[in-house]
Amino acid sequence: MTAWIAQEPFRRLPEPARAALGRAAALARYPAREVIFREGEPPEFLWVVRRGWVQLVMQTAHRKGLTVDLVTPEDGLCGLSAFCGTAYLTSAVAATPAVLVRLPVPAVRRLVTEYPAFAAAVITLFSRRFHHMAAAYTMAFAPVESRIVSVLLRLEEDFGMTLPVTRRQVAELAGTTVETAIRVTNRLRQDHLLRLRRGEIALRDSIGLAQRLRAADPNKPS
Repeated sequence: MTAWIAQEPFRRLPEPARAALGRAAALARYPAREVIFREGEPPEFLWVVRRGWVQLVMQTAHRKGLTVDLVTPEDGLCGLSAFCGTAYLTSAVAATPAVLVRLPVPAVRRLVTEYPAFAAAVITLFSRRFHHMAAAYTMAFAPVESRIVSVLLRLEEDFGMTLPVTRRQVAELAGTTVETAIRVTNRLRQDHLLRLRRGEIALRDSIGLAQRLRAADPNKPS
């Protein structure tokens, strides 16, 4: 369970602080689709994703859940509101069976004030998460193909060229139907941009996908 202590931002801490954090940690397991925490709840824990991945879902004005980001072991941290004490900005839902490390809020909040290098690494995580969420909001009003391509490129950041996702999961992340996701991904496959396999999607040409996304929105920066 202690492997997570060697990753960002925890590797910025001195050994005694990491050891204390390890003693405060607990392991939690969630089946797919189970809610880990809910939007608007006061933060009790910071979560570290060790296995599987988690969707961050925000309610829109029409009470529809919008996936604004996802958290994998590559990203690591989930529930960043734990650092500032404000309510969780999103809900977190296990997109796959997931294993997370649970860290109590008091154990992590003091680290931000005591260790500047740790605080700087946390700010970087906040910035990256904000960028992903802003992009998700922008794409929420884009044509469905653009939303699906954007999802595929976001998944590539964490998983590389082979994405361990089904088209049903892509549909959920893009806010569309499974039938539409199948139709769009079949078209992308025919254009030699990706390969479809059982339980995964392999990107053949991520540069081509990015170009396709920009072509759909000429105002989008290169």
